[in-house]
Amino acid sequence: MQEILVIIDANFIILPYQFKINYLEEIEHKLQGKVKFIVFKQVVDELKAKREREKKANKFFLLLNSGLSYLEKYKSEYSIIFDPSIKDHDETSDEFLLRKCIDLRNRGNLVYLATCDKELKKNAKSHRINRIFIRQKKMISIERA
Repeated sequence: MQEILVIIDANFIILPYQFKINYLEEIEHKLQGKVKFIVFKQVVDELKAKREREKKANKFFLLLNSGLSYLEKYKSEYSIIFDPSIKDHDETSDEFLLRKCIDLRNRGNLVYLATCDKELKKNAKSHRINRIFIRQKKMISIERA
């Protein structure tokens, strides 16, 4: 049986408190199977760097800390893997995520990319990567490649 892997992008981490969505539960329910969620160190580092750049962005700081706490709280219940991988020097974070999705898919996994980034969603679609995103700030939507 294929393993279902959901790669979490940076903007998804802050969703639980930004839009009051328990996305882990909803995604697992919609995909109907044993789902593993993957959060790459690259994604967390990207968010921490943004926090450092925007010292006065208190709302973002609270959303980020809450989102990371949410993942820690549910990491065993929802099988969340914190992967230490980071991007190569010559690639963007988006290119890194697409590369990781393709690599995992090529190993026989059923892979989804959870993102709210329009450009990343478009690029994922062109690479035939399944996508998970939020519609109308309240509903989890799944598009298969």
